[in-house]
Amino acid sequence: MRWALLLSVALFVKVASFAFAHQGKKPATVTGEVVCLTCYLTHEAKGEKHAQCAANCARKELPMGILTTDGKLLVALEDHESAGAYQQLKKFAGQKVTVTGTLHTRHGMTGIAVQKVLVGGAKQSSGKVSAAKYVCPMGCIPSQDKPGNCPKCGMKLVVQK
Repeated sequence: MRWALLLSVALFVKVASFAFAHQGKKPATVTGEVVCLTCYLTHEAKGEKHAQCAANCARKELPMGILTTDGKLLVALEDHESAGAYQQLKKFAGQKVTVTGTLHTRHGMTGIAVQKVLVGGAKQSSGKVSAAKYVCPMGCIPSQDKPGNCPKCGMKLVVQK
């Protein structure tokens, strides 16, 4: 009897944690310029004059965002299941794109977990199928076909350059 109660409580906790983990995910499609958050927030750098700098910032792995056409700033987030799409987004720093993903808001900050990127009306990446290879930053394992964590050290795999 005690085992049944324990099992019921464990199942309830698992279901509740799943529900809370997926709470607040809202599918969305937004259009705007890919901006370097550092440059935009410190000196409102954007547009064609800043495109080269934004591209350099993306290569340095600085955080990126989407400045929507209506003036809202969203933090660009890597979707763990679609890491390739976020990596593609960074290639369009300083350019106008349409991003599809899920919106997440915490403590007044909103981000979009990037799942698809469209530039000039042409699909650039869905992130689901990616030719990218993923490696452990510590070099623990050979390159992998999909994102995740290193089974040896637990670090997040990164796109191989």
